[in-house]
Formats: sequence, C-alpha cells, structure tokens
Amino acid sequence: MVALRVALKRYGFPYALLLPALLGVGILTLYPLLNTFWLSFHRYNLLRLGQAPVFTGLENYRRIFSDEFFWFVLRNTGLFAGGCVLATMALGVGVGCLLNVPFRGRTILGVAVLLPWVIPKVAAGIVWKWIYDDQYGILNFILTKLGFDFQGFSWFSSAPIAFLAVGVVVVGQSFPFIALSILAGLQAISPEIMEAAAGDGAGPWQRFTLVTLPMLKGLLLILTILSTVWDFKVFDQIFIMTEGGPAQSTYVMGIYAWMTAFGEMQMGRAAAIAMVMFAILAVITLIYLRIARSGEGLE
Repeated sequence: MVALRVALKRYGFPYALLLPALLGVGILTLYPLLNTFWLSFHRYNLLRLGQAPVFTGLENYRRIFSDEFFWFVLRNTGLFAGGCVLATMALGVGVGCLLNVPFRGRTILGVAVLLPWVIPKVAAGIVWKWIYDDQYGILNFILTKLGFDFQGFSWFSSAPIAFLAVGVVVVGQSFPFIALSILAGLQAISPEIMEAAAGDGAGPWQRFTLVTLPMLKGLLLILTILSTVWDFKVFDQIFIMTEGGPAQSTYVMGIYAWMTAFGEMQMGRAAAIAMVMFAILAVITLIYLRIARSGEGLE
C-alpha cells in the first residue's frame, strides 16, 4: 500500500492527464475490437434484427479458411499492399531527401506534396475514376495526344491494370506523410556528422547509405509498419473506383469483409474476416520488430 501511495503521488498527475485519451482509445478502439472478436464466434444476420446472435464456435473461421475465394482475396491483398508499401517508401524517402536540399521553389514543392495527403480518400477516388474514364477521361485524352494508342482504353477491364490504376492513387495519397516524416528525421541529424563523414572522404551516396539511413532506421521501421497497415486494410479507393470488379477480381480483404457484412448480411463471418486481418497485421508488425531487434536494434 505504501508503494502504491508513493506511485500515485509521483505519477498521479501525469496519469490523470492521460486518462481522457486512454478512455477515448478504449471506447473507440478497444471496445469495437473486443466486440468484433466476440461476434466472430456467432452467426448474426442483419436482416433478422430481432434475433440474438447464435454462438457457432469456430464455424465462421472454418468456412473462411475452407473457401478458395478467401485465399484468392488474401493473395490479392498481399501483392497489392506489398507493391504499394515499396512504392510509397521509395517515393517518400526520395521526396523527403529532395525537400531537405535547399533550392528555389522548395516551399512550393512542399505545399504541392501535401495536397494529395489532405484530400479525402473518397473524393480522390471519385476524381481519379473520372480521370481514368475510358470515354471522357483526361488521362486517355492526354496519352492519345502524345501519340499513344489509348483511345477508349478501359483502365478497369482487367485486374492487373485496375490494381495499377488504384495503386497510383493509394501511393499518391500515402507518400506525402512518409516524405514529411523523413524530412523531419533528416533535419534532426546534426550537420556536424555529415561534415565529418564528408571530411573522411565519403561521397554523397556513401553518406546517404552509411550515415543517413542507419540514423533513420527506427523512423523507417515505424513508417514501414504504418504503411503496411494502411495499405493492407485499404478500402476507400478500391471500393469507389472498382467496387471489387471486374468479376470480383480486385477484391481485397477490406472489400471482402464489407461485402460479407452488408452484401450477404453475414456479420459474424465478416467479423471473423476482420479478426483474420487483425491477426495478420499483428504478425507482420511483430516480424518487423523482430527483424529490427535482430540487427543493431532501434536507435
């Protein structure tokens, strides 16, 4: 009891300040997660609102894992998310490094980089769907004027092209956050360190790979985890631009869960899909952290 009173006296005020935020996180995040976990073991149809959920044990999970379409969707999600993460990180790091170099117009470029990030995802999806339109889209018009044969070309008629089109939008809206974070990390590196490396004969590429990147290791890991989570659970842009078509070929886990819940009205099975997504992302995050700790560790 004495130790508890001492701890409360010492840390009571900081915890009191954190309490509203912790309550908000618990109400808005923890409760829905636990409720989804509970619902994943039940059968519940939205069309039967008066009927209580029926406990079915692992039946929802068994049906998911025995469904070939689930594995098809999981493969789609993994490939799409992996490609978007690589492109987002590469573009974000490149633009962040560019913004760290003084040049005329850097402020204008910084503002331009921010614009895609602040546009709502649904609005961006609608605008880009118009841009990609096979009959009236400006993209086909510009490519045709440049001499390419894109007259009437449909960007959403096949899964690979559709994923590429959506990926451009997803990456375009994701990389500004990465770029600004990298810029902040670069500006936190002491100039004396870079001057010392240059004095030892290190060229620009050597300074970047042997000095800058190791010092940004922790930041890069966190950004990679965030980018993976965002791209794995992508929903808005794909739903607006393709709705999972053509013929469900662009289904990802987010679309699959949504369609199961509000298309088939199977809330229990949709909750199970959501929990599988949560488990996969948790494992991926743990793998990232383990890889970091197996090397030099976080700085």
